[in-house]
Amino acid sequence: MNNEINEKYKISPYLIIFPLYVSMVGIGILFYQRTVIKHAGYNAWISVILAGVSIHILVWMIYKLLSTTKGEHDIATINNKLFGKVLGSFFNAAIVLYFVFGAFVKFKVYIELIQVWLFPSMNFLYISIVILLLVYYAVSGGIRTVTGIAVWATMISFVTIIPQVLLAFPYLHPLNLLPLWNHSISEVLLSSKDMAFNFLGFEILLLFYPFVKTPEKSQKWAHLILFLVILLYLVILVLAFMFFTEEQLRHTIWPTLNMIGIFEVPLLQRLEYIAISLWFIKIVAGIAVYIWAACRGTKIAFRIRPRLFLAMSLISIGILCELIRDHRTVEKLSAIYSVVGLYFIYAYIPLVLIVVLIRKQWVRHLRRTT
Repeated sequence: MNNEINEKYKISPYLIIFPLYVSMVGIGILFYQRTVIKHAGYNAWISVILAGVSIHILVWMIYKLLSTTKGEHDIATINNKLFGKVLGSFFNAAIVLYFVFGAFVKFKVYIELIQVWLFPSMNFLYISIVILLLVYYAVSGGIRTVTGIAVWATMISFVTIIPQVLLAFPYLHPLNLLPLWNHSISEVLLSSKDMAFNFLGFEILLLFYPFVKTPEKSQKWAHLILFLVILLYLVILVLAFMFFTEEQLRHTIWPTLNMIGIFEVPLLQRLEYIAISLWFIKIVAGIAVYIWAACRGTKIAFRIRPRLFLAMSLISIGILCELIRDHRTVEKLSAIYSVVGLYFIYAYIPLVLIVVLIRKQWVRHLRRTT
Protein backbone atom coordinates (compact mmCIF):
# COMPACT_ATOMS: atom_id res chain seq x y z
CA MET A 1 0.00 0.00 0.00
CA ASN A 2 1.40 3.41 -0.96
CA ASN A 3 1.28 5.81 1.98
CA GLU A 4 2.90 8.74 0.15
CA ILE A 5 1.04 11.96 0.90
CA ASN A 6 0.43 14.61 -1.74
CA GLU A 7 2.17 17.89 -0.96
CA LYS A 8 -1.12 19.82 -1.17
CA TYR A 9 -2.42 17.97 1.89
CA LYS A 10 0.55 18.90 4.06
CA ILE A 11 0.93 21.80 6.49
CA SER A 12 3.90 24.10 7.09
CA PRO A 13 6.23 23.09 9.99
CA TYR A 14 5.29 26.02 12.25
CA LEU A 15 1.58 25.17 12.03
CA ILE A 16 2.13 22.07 14.18
CA ILE A 17 1.96 24.37 17.22
CA PHE A 18 -1.81 24.81 16.86
CA PRO A 19 -3.02 21.18 16.87
CA LEU A 20 -0.51 20.48 19.65
CA TYR A 21 -1.83 23.36 21.75
CA VAL A 22 -5.52 22.44 21.45
CA SER A 23 -4.62 18.82 22.23
CA MET A 24 -2.62 19.57 25.37
CA VAL A 25 -4.71 22.40 26.82
CA GLY A 26 -8.26 21.26 27.49
CA ILE A 27 -10.92 21.44 30.16
CA GLY A 28 -8.33 20.20 32.66
CA ILE A 29 -6.85 23.70 32.89
CA LEU A 30 -10.01 24.77 34.74
CA PHE A 31 -9.54 22.34 37.65
CA TYR A 32 -6.04 20.78 37.55
CA GLN A 33 -4.86 22.86 40.52
CA ARG A 34 -6.99 20.83 42.92
CA THR A 35 -5.44 17.61 41.62
CA VAL A 36 -1.76 18.53 41.64
CA ILE A 37 -1.73 19.84 45.23
CA LYS A 38 -2.93 16.53 46.71
CA HIS A 39 0.60 15.31 47.38
CA ALA A 40 2.94 18.30 47.14
CA GLY A 41 0.71 21.14 48.32
CA TYR A 42 1.99 24.54 47.22
CA ASN A 43 5.28 22.96 46.13
CA ALA A 44 3.35 21.54 43.17
CA TRP A 45 4.78 24.28 40.93
CA ILE A 46 7.97 22.22 40.95
CA SER A 47 5.93 19.22 39.80
CA VAL A 48 4.66 21.18 36.80
CA ILE A 49 8.23 21.90 35.73
CA LEU A 50 9.36 18.29 36.23
CA ALA A 51 6.37 16.92 34.30
CA GLY A 52 7.02 19.43 31.52
CA VAL A 53 10.68 18.41 31.24
CA SER A 54 9.66 14.75 30.93
CA ILE A 55 7.21 15.65 28.13
CA HIS A 56 10.00 17.51 26.30
CA ILE A 57 12.03 14.30 26.43
CA LEU A 58 9.08 12.28 25.11
CA VAL A 59 8.55 14.73 22.23
CA TRP A 60 12.23 14.32 21.35
CA MET A 61 11.71 10.53 21.45
CA ILE A 62 8.77 10.77 19.05
CA TYR A 63 10.77 12.80 16.54
CA LYS A 64 13.71 10.43 16.92
CA LEU A 65 11.42 7.44 16.38
CA LEU A 66 9.67 8.82 13.31
CA SER A 67 12.80 10.23 11.67
CA THR A 68 14.84 7.07 12.26
CA THR A 69 12.41 4.70 10.52
CA LYS A 70 13.11 5.05 6.82
CA GLY A 71 9.94 5.41 4.76
CA GLU A 72 7.73 4.71 7.81
CA HIS A 73 6.72 8.03 9.30
CA ASP A 74 3.62 7.14 11.31
CA ILE A 75 3.09 4.84 14.25
CA ALA A 76 0.59 2.54 12.50
CA THR A 77 3.08 1.58 9.77
CA ILE A 78 5.88 1.22 12.33
CA ASN A 79 3.78 -1.14 14.50
CA ASN A 80 3.06 -3.43 11.54
CA LYS A 81 6.73 -3.43 10.57
CA LEU A 82 8.10 -4.11 14.06
CA PHE A 83 5.54 -6.44 15.58
CA GLY A 84 4.02 -8.22 12.61
CA LYS A 85 0.47 -8.15 11.31
CA VAL A 86 -1.32 -9.64 14.34
CA LEU A 87 0.45 -7.87 17.23
CA GLY A 88 0.89 -4.73 15.15
CA SER A 89 -2.85 -4.63 14.44
CA PHE A 90 -3.54 -5.04 18.15
CA PHE A 91 -1.36 -2.04 19.02
CA ASN A 92 -2.89 0.01 16.20
CA ALA A 93 -6.42 -0.79 17.32
CA ALA A 94 -5.49 0.17 20.89
CA ILE A 95 -4.08 3.53 19.70
CA VAL A 96 -7.19 4.26 17.63
CA LEU A 97 -9.48 3.45 20.57
CA TYR A 98 -7.25 5.56 22.84
CA PHE A 99 -7.77 8.65 20.67
CA VAL A 100 -11.53 8.06 20.37
CA PHE A 101 -11.72 7.53 24.14
CA GLY A 102 -9.79 10.76 24.70
CA ALA A 103 -12.17 12.64 22.40
CA PHE A 104 -15.14 11.27 24.35
CA VAL A 105 -13.66 12.34 27.70
CA LYS A 106 -13.03 15.88 26.40
CA PHE A 107 -16.54 16.02 24.99
CA LYS A 108 -18.34 14.69 28.08
CA VAL A 109 -16.44 16.84 30.58
CA TYR A 110 -17.26 19.98 28.57
CA ILE A 111 -20.95 19.03 28.42
CA GLU A 112 -20.89 18.60 32.21
CA LEU A 113 -19.21 22.00 32.56
CA ILE A 114 -22.02 23.66 30.58
CA GLN A 115 -24.58 21.80 32.64
CA VAL A 116 -23.09 22.87 35.98
CA TRP A 117 -22.31 26.51 35.15
CA LEU A 118 -24.73 27.60 32.43
CA PHE A 119 -27.88 25.50 31.87
CA PRO A 120 -28.55 22.99 34.70
CA SER A 121 -31.99 21.90 33.45
CA MET A 122 -31.38 21.93 29.70
CA ASN A 123 -31.58 18.88 27.42
CA PHE A 124 -28.03 18.61 26.07
CA LEU A 125 -28.81 16.31 23.18
CA TYR A 126 -29.06 19.28 20.81
CA ILE A 127 -25.78 20.85 21.97
CA SER A 128 -24.10 17.45 21.61
CA ILE A 129 -25.40 17.13 18.04
CA VAL A 130 -24.12 20.62 17.15
CA ILE A 131 -20.64 19.88 18.53
CA LEU A 132 -20.45 16.50 16.80
CA LEU A 133 -21.60 17.98 13.46
CA LEU A 134 -18.91 20.66 13.70
CA VAL A 135 -16.32 17.98 14.45
CA TYR A 136 -17.56 15.95 11.47
CA TYR A 137 -17.24 19.01 9.21
CA ALA A 138 -13.72 19.74 10.46
CA VAL A 139 -12.37 16.20 10.22
CA SER A 140 -14.00 15.45 6.85
CA GLY A 141 -12.27 18.56 5.48
CA GLY A 142 -8.88 17.00 6.18
CA ILE A 143 -5.86 18.04 8.16
CA ARG A 144 -5.86 21.58 6.79
CA THR A 145 -9.39 22.23 8.05
CA VAL A 146 -8.55 20.68 11.43
CA THR A 147 -5.44 22.85 11.68
CA GLY A 148 -7.42 25.95 10.65
CA ILE A 149 -9.93 25.46 13.46
CA ALA A 150 -7.02 24.82 15.85
CA VAL A 151 -5.50 28.17 14.80
CA TRP A 152 -8.70 30.04 15.70
CA ALA A 153 -9.07 28.10 18.95
CA THR A 154 -5.50 28.93 19.98
CA MET A 155 -5.90 32.64 19.19
CA ILE A 156 -9.18 32.89 21.13
CA SER A 157 -7.64 31.00 24.04
CA PHE A 158 -4.66 33.35 24.37
CA VAL A 159 -6.81 36.45 23.86
CA THR A 160 -8.97 35.43 26.83
CA ILE A 161 -6.17 34.17 29.10
CA ILE A 162 -4.02 37.33 29.10
CA PRO A 163 -6.77 39.69 30.44
CA GLN A 164 -7.68 37.13 33.10
CA VAL A 165 -4.09 37.03 34.34
CA LEU A 166 -3.92 40.84 34.50
CA LEU A 167 -7.26 41.15 36.31
CA ALA A 168 -6.11 38.72 39.01
CA PHE A 169 -3.18 40.82 40.26
CA PRO A 170 -5.06 43.03 42.78
CA TYR A 171 -6.43 39.95 44.57
CA LEU A 172 -3.20 37.99 44.98
CA HIS A 173 -1.35 37.18 48.23
CA PRO A 174 2.28 36.26 47.40
CA LEU A 175 3.01 35.15 50.97
CA ASN A 176 0.79 32.12 50.33
CA LEU A 177 3.73 30.60 48.42
CA LEU A 178 5.93 30.39 51.53
CA PRO A 179 7.67 28.22 52.59
CA LEU A 180 9.10 27.36 49.18
CA TRP A 181 10.01 23.78 50.12
CA ASN A 182 8.11 21.83 52.76
CA HIS A 183 7.40 18.52 50.99
CA SER A 184 9.54 15.48 50.22
CA ILE A 185 10.90 14.61 46.80
CA SER A 186 8.59 11.59 46.60
CA GLU A 187 5.54 13.83 47.16
CA VAL A 188 6.69 16.22 44.46
CA LEU A 189 7.18 13.31 42.06
CA LEU A 190 3.69 11.98 42.82
CA SER A 191 2.30 15.41 41.95
CA SER A 192 4.36 15.34 38.75
CA LYS A 193 2.59 12.12 37.83
CA ASP A 194 -0.80 13.78 38.39
CA MET A 195 0.31 16.80 36.38
CA ALA A 196 1.53 14.73 33.42
CA PHE A 197 -2.08 13.80 32.64
CA ASN A 198 -2.76 17.42 31.71
CA PHE A 199 -0.10 17.31 28.99
CA LEU A 200 -1.70 14.36 27.18
CA GLY A 201 -2.33 15.20 23.54
CA PHE A 202 1.19 15.74 22.22
CA GLU A 203 1.15 12.07 21.11
CA ILE A 204 -0.90 13.13 18.05
CA LEU A 205 2.55 13.75 16.56
CA LEU A 206 2.73 10.00 15.98
CA LEU A 207 0.16 10.41 13.20
CA PHE A 208 0.53 14.09 12.24
CA TYR A 209 4.24 13.82 11.46
CA PRO A 210 4.01 12.71 7.78
CA PHE A 211 1.55 15.54 7.04
CA VAL A 212 4.13 18.20 7.88
CA LYS A 213 6.32 19.62 5.11
CA THR A 214 9.95 18.92 6.04
CA PRO A 215 8.77 17.47 9.39
CA GLU A 216 12.23 17.60 10.99
CA LYS A 217 11.92 21.41 10.91
CA SER A 218 8.73 21.23 13.00
CA GLN A 219 10.54 19.84 16.03
CA LYS A 220 11.65 23.26 17.28
CA TRP A 221 8.06 24.51 16.97
CA ALA A 222 6.76 21.49 18.89
CA HIS A 223 9.20 22.17 21.73
CA LEU A 224 8.34 25.89 21.63
CA ILE A 225 4.60 25.36 22.06
CA LEU A 226 5.27 22.77 24.76
CA PHE A 227 7.38 25.35 26.62
CA LEU A 228 4.54 27.89 26.33
CA VAL A 229 2.00 25.33 27.57
CA ILE A 230 4.22 24.55 30.58
CA LEU A 231 4.51 28.28 31.26
CA LEU A 232 0.73 28.67 30.95
CA TYR A 233 0.02 25.86 33.41
CA LEU A 234 2.69 27.22 35.76
CA VAL A 235 1.37 30.80 35.71
CA ILE A 236 -2.27 29.79 36.28
CA LEU A 237 -1.21 27.41 39.08
CA VAL A 238 0.84 30.06 40.89
CA LEU A 239 -2.01 32.58 40.49
CA ALA A 240 -4.39 30.08 42.08
CA PHE A 241 -1.90 29.52 44.94
CA MET A 242 -1.77 33.25 45.63
CA PHE A 243 -5.54 33.63 45.24
CA PHE A 244 -6.79 30.74 47.42
CA THR A 245 -5.54 29.31 50.66
CA GLU A 246 -4.39 25.70 50.37
CA GLU A 247 -7.47 24.43 52.21
CA GLN A 248 -9.80 26.46 49.98
CA LEU A 249 -8.09 25.12 46.88
CA ARG A 250 -8.48 21.52 48.03
CA HIS A 251 -12.25 21.97 48.22
CA THR A 252 -12.78 24.10 45.11
CA ILE A 253 -13.97 22.05 42.13
CA TRP A 254 -13.30 24.63 39.39
CA PRO A 255 -10.55 26.94 40.75
CA THR A 256 -9.85 28.76 37.48
CA LEU A 257 -13.52 29.59 36.90
CA ASN A 258 -14.03 30.62 40.53
CA MET A 259 -11.06 32.94 40.22
CA ILE A 260 -12.43 34.50 37.03
CA GLY A 261 -15.92 34.81 38.55
CA ILE A 262 -15.06 37.60 41.01
CA PHE A 263 -13.68 40.00 38.38
CA GLU A 264 -15.85 43.02 37.67
CA VAL A 265 -15.72 44.44 34.15
CA PRO A 266 -18.09 47.07 32.69
CA LEU A 267 -20.92 45.53 30.59
CA LEU A 268 -19.77 41.97 31.46
CA GLN A 269 -21.29 40.73 34.71
CA ARG A 270 -20.14 37.11 34.59
CA LEU A 271 -16.74 36.59 32.98
CA GLU A 272 -16.79 32.86 33.67
CA TYR A 273 -19.83 32.54 31.38
CA ILE A 274 -17.89 34.27 28.62
CA ALA A 275 -14.90 32.00 29.20
CA ILE A 276 -17.00 28.82 29.02
CA SER A 277 -18.72 30.02 25.84
CA LEU A 278 -15.43 30.93 24.15
CA TRP A 279 -14.06 27.53 25.19
CA PHE A 280 -16.60 25.97 22.79
CA ILE A 281 -14.36 26.41 19.71
CA LYS A 282 -11.40 25.15 21.74
CA ILE A 283 -13.21 21.92 22.60
CA VAL A 284 -14.38 21.39 19.02
CA ALA A 285 -10.78 21.80 17.83
CA GLY A 286 -9.39 19.42 20.46
CA ILE A 287 -11.94 16.71 19.68
CA ALA A 288 -11.40 17.17 15.93
CA VAL A 289 -7.64 16.65 16.29
CA TYR A 290 -8.14 13.43 18.27
CA ILE A 291 -10.76 12.04 15.90
CA TRP A 292 -8.64 12.93 12.86
CA ALA A 293 -5.73 10.99 14.39
CA ALA A 294 -8.03 8.00 15.00
CA CYS A 295 -9.37 8.12 11.43
CA ARG A 296 -5.86 8.31 10.02
CA GLY A 297 -4.80 5.32 12.13
CA THR A 298 -7.70 3.17 10.90
CA LYS A 299 -7.03 4.11 7.28
CA ILE A 300 -3.38 3.04 7.42
CA ALA A 301 -3.69 0.03 9.71
CA PHE A 302 -7.02 -1.46 8.65
CA ARG A 303 -7.78 0.30 5.32
CA ILE A 304 -11.15 1.45 6.61
CA ARG A 305 -12.61 4.47 4.84
CA PRO A 306 -11.98 7.52 7.08
CA ARG A 307 -15.46 9.01 6.54
CA LEU A 308 -17.10 5.74 7.57
CA PHE A 309 -15.03 5.47 10.75
CA LEU A 310 -15.56 9.20 11.42
CA ALA A 311 -19.34 8.79 11.33
CA MET A 312 -19.22 5.62 13.44
CA SER A 313 -16.97 7.15 16.11
CA LEU A 314 -19.00 10.37 16.44
CA ILE A 315 -22.29 8.46 16.66
CA SER A 316 -20.74 6.23 19.34
CA ILE A 317 -19.56 9.27 21.30
CA GLY A 318 -23.02 10.84 21.08
CA ILE A 319 -24.75 7.66 22.27
CA LEU A 320 -22.30 7.17 25.15
CA CYS A 321 -22.77 10.79 26.20
CA GLU A 322 -26.52 10.23 26.46
CA LEU A 323 -26.19 6.92 28.28
CA ILE A 324 -23.60 8.09 30.84
CA ARG A 325 -25.19 10.76 33.01
CA ASP A 326 -23.64 10.04 36.42
CA HIS A 327 -20.77 12.37 37.37
CA ARG A 328 -18.93 9.65 39.29
CA THR A 329 -18.90 7.46 36.19
CA VAL A 330 -17.41 10.33 34.19
CA GLU A 331 -14.74 10.77 36.87
CA LYS A 332 -13.91 7.07 36.74
CA LEU A 333 -13.65 7.16 32.93
CA SER A 334 -11.38 10.22 33.15
CA ALA A 335 -9.19 8.38 35.68
CA ILE A 336 -8.99 5.34 33.36
CA TYR A 337 -8.04 7.59 30.43
CA SER A 338 -5.37 9.20 32.61
CA VAL A 339 -3.81 5.86 33.59
CA VAL A 340 -3.92 4.51 30.02
CA GLY A 341 -2.45 7.76 28.70
CA LEU A 342 0.44 7.71 31.15
CA TYR A 343 1.30 4.10 30.25
CA PHE A 344 1.05 5.06 26.57
CA ILE A 345 3.48 7.96 26.75
CA TYR A 346 5.89 6.73 29.45
CA ALA A 347 6.03 3.03 28.55
CA TYR A 348 4.88 2.42 24.98
CA ILE A 349 6.68 5.30 23.23
CA PRO A 350 10.12 4.60 24.83
CA LEU A 351 9.63 0.86 24.21
CA VAL A 352 8.96 1.33 20.49
CA LEU A 353 11.93 3.69 20.17
CA ILE A 354 14.23 1.15 21.86
CA VAL A 355 12.97 -1.65 19.57
CA VAL A 356 13.48 0.54 16.47
CA LEU A 357 17.04 1.47 17.48
CA ILE A 358 17.95 -2.17 18.29
CA ARG A 359 16.48 -3.29 14.96
CA LYS A 360 18.46 -0.60 13.14
CA GLN A 361 21.72 -1.70 14.79
CA TRP A 362 20.94 -5.34 14.03
CA VAL A 363 20.32 -4.59 10.34
CA ARG A 364 23.63 -2.68 10.17
CA HIS A 365 25.42 -5.59 11.81
CA LEU A 366 23.93 -8.05 9.30
CA ARG A 367 25.00 -5.87 6.36
CA ARG A 368 28.56 -5.71 7.65
CA THR A 369 28.79 -9.48 8.10
CA THR A 370 27.36 -10.33 4.64
